[in-house]
Amino acid sequence: MLWSQEFYILFYDLLENKQNEISTVKTITKINGMKIVWFIQMSMCILFIFSGSEKIFANRNILEGPQDSQVQYPDSKLFQDLVRVDDKSLDIAMISLLIAKEENPEIKINDYLECIDWYVKMIESRISDKNEPKSVIEIINDFLFNGLGFIYVKTGNLEDLYLNDVIDKRKGNCVGMSILYLAIAERLQLPLFGVNVPGHIFIRYDDGETKINIETGHEGMSLSDSFYVTHSIERFDKGSVENGCYLRNLTKKEVISNVFLNRSKIRREGGAFREALSDCNKAILLKPEEPEAYCNKGVIYERTGMISKAIENYGKAISLNRKYASAYYNRGSVFGAEGIISRAIEDLNKAISINPEVALSYYNRAIAFKKIGQIEKAIQDYDKAIDIDPDFAQAYCNRGVAFAETGKFDNAIDDLDMAIRLDPNLGDAYFARAIFFTDMRKFKKAIEDFGKCIGLSPDKTFAYYLRGKSYKEIGETGKAIQDFNKAITIRPSYAGLYVDRGILLFQTGMFDEAIIDFDKSLELFPENPIAFRYRGKSFEKKGQLEKAIEDFESFLRIIPDSPDADIIRNEIRELTKL
Repeated sequence: MLWSQEFYILFYDLLENKQNEISTVKTITKINGMKIVWFIQMSMCILFIFSGSEKIFANRNILEGPQDSQVQYPDSKLFQDLVRVDDKSLDIAMISLLIAKEENPEIKINDYLECIDWYVKMIESRISDKNEPKSVIEIINDFLFNGLGFIYVKTGNLEDLYLNDVIDKRKGNCVGMSILYLAIAERLQLPLFGVNVPGHIFIRYDDGETKINIETGHEGMSLSDSFYVTHSIERFDKGSVENGCYLRNLTKKEVISNVFLNRSKIRREGGAFREALSDCNKAILLKPEEPEAYCNKGVIYERTGMISKAIENYGKAISLNRKYASAYYNRGSVFGAEGIISRAIEDLNKAISINPEVALSYYNRAIAFKKIGQIEKAIQDYDKAIDIDPDFAQAYCNRGVAFAETGKFDNAIDDLDMAIRLDPNLGDAYFARAIFFTDMRKFKKAIEDFGKCIGLSPDKTFAYYLRGKSYKEIGETGKAIQDFNKAITIRPSYAGLYVDRGILLFQTGMFDEAIIDFDKSLELFPENPIAFRYRGKSFEKKGQLEKAIEDFESFLRIIPDSPDADIIRNEIRELTKL
C-alpha cells in the first residue's frame, strides 16, 4: 500500500495538534492489510481539519441581510439626548438626519427639512377636509411613488438607509422609506406609526378606529397583518406578538432603533465589530424586545471569538421568538463548531422544522451527523441540501467524501467532479479527488489536482505533503523533498512531516540529514515509533550500532505487537553479534 505506517503517524500527530479524538498510536498494528477505504476515511478527516471550523460549519451566520443592514460610533451626546427626550416631542426627520450627519458632517440638515416641508405642502394641496384616511394615504402614495418616483430597494447600503440619501436619490430600503413616510405624516399630523416584523418595517395608520397598513415596498399598498405573518422572512410565534416584539405600533425611538440595527449589520459585515456592537446596543436600549438585535449581537460576538456571549444572545433572541429559525441555526452551528454535537443537532432540527427550505441547515446538520459517525444520515441531509440548492458545490464535495466512507466510490468521484464543475475554485474538491487518484495509483493526475488545490490554498500543509508522497512514487525525489520542505515551513510543529522527509532522505542515502529530521520529530513527539525505527536504521548505515540498537529497542517498547516486531528483534540480534 502506498500510504504506510509513517503516514498514520503523521495523521496521529496532526490530529493531536488539533485536539481531535483518535485512538492511541498503538493502533498502528492494525494498518497492514487494511482496505483502502481506511485511507480515504482518514484523509477526509484531514480535509475537514485543515478547513477549520469556519469552513466545517460553512456560512454559519444566516442572519438576514441588513434589514432588507450597519455602522457605528462611540456613544455620542446625540444618542444620550435621544434617550432622554420625550418621544412625543421628537422630530423623526431631524433625529434621522442628525444620525446621518455624525458620519457625514457635510450634510445640510435644514435643506432636507425644507425639502420635506415642500413635500408636505404639495400633499396638503391635494387633500380636502372630506378625504377619508384611505384617500389621504392614496394621495401620499401617488405623490411619492408616482409623482416623485421614489422606489423601494432591498439592500443593506447606508445610502438606502439615511434619510438624506433617500431624498437625494429617491430610493431607500424599508427603514429609509418608512422614516421619510413618517416624517411627512408627522408634519401632516396624521396618526401613522412604524410597525416591525422580522427583518422589516412597514407603516400603519391607526386613529383608534381605523387601521390601515402601508407597505412602502409596494408603493404604499395595504397588506393585512396576516400577510406579514405568512410572508415574513422569519416566522414568529404568537408569544412574540403578545410580548410586543412584532405587529404593534412603535414609538418614534423604536423606529429609530431600526436605523441603529441596520447600521450595526452594515458595520458588522465590514469588520467594524466594536462599532457594530455599539450600534446594536443602542438599538436594544431603544427597543429591548427586538429578537433580531440579539441575534445580530450574537453574530458579532461569535465573529470576535466570544462564544459564550454569542450563545447567550442567540438564546435571548430565541426566548423572544420561539420560531426564530436563523437564531436556532446560528446557535446550532456554534455548538457544532465547539464540538457540542448533540446540542448542535437539536438546534438544527428546530431550525429545519420551522423553515425546511434552507439548504445550509441540512448541510450543517449533515456535518454534525458525520462528526458522530452517522454517515447515512449525513448523506441524506446532503441530498436534501442539494435538492434545495442544486448549485451547492461544497455539499457535493462533502457528500462525495461521505460516499467514499461508505465504499460508494463511483458516487464519490461523480460528486467531486460535479463540485469542481460547479465551482472550479473549490480547493477541497481538488484535494479529495487527488486522494482518489493516489489510491488508483494515477499519480500524475493526483499531482495535478494537488497542484490546483495548492494554487487556491497556498498554505494547505497536507496538500504539499500528499503531493510530495506522489512525487516520491513516480521517482521525482527532488520535487518530493521540496514539497516536504514547504509543508514543514508552513507547519514546523508537526512531527510526522519530519519523519516522512527523514525517510526520503534515508532512502536517498543522506543519513546525517535524515537523523536531524528524526531528532526533530522525536523532540516534538517523543513516543514516535517510526522515528525511532528509521533513525536506528540511519545509525546502522553509519556504523553507529549501539545507537541503532537503542532506537530499535525504543520502537519495540512503544509497539511491541507491531507486524514488524519480529524483524526488528532479528535486526537487534544480528547487530549484537557484530
